[in-house]
Amino acid sequence: MVVGEIPPGKKELWVLFRCRGQGQAEIILEPDVTMPFTCLDDVISPIMNRLDLGARKTLTVRIQAPDSVEWALRVTR
Repeated sequence: MVVGEIPPGKKELWVLFRCRGQGQAEIILEPDVTMPFTCLDDVISPIMNRLDLGARKTLTVRIQAPDSVEWALRVTR
C-alpha cells in the first residue's frame, strides 16, 4: 500500500511505527530504505527510528503487511 510521499527537505527523518497482530511488516521509503519489523499478537509494538538520509529526492512511502497486522505510521522531518 502506498501511504504517501515525503518531499525533499531536512536530511533527518523520524519514523514512528506501531503494529499489532502476528506477522511481518515492512516500511519502504523508495528508492533507498527498507525497514522490516516483526509484529506480535495482542501486543502493540512501538518502534521509532531516526534516519539521516543526506541530500535526497522525494521519497514514496509504502507499507507491506498481511491483513492480520494492524499498523499506524508517522513520519516527521
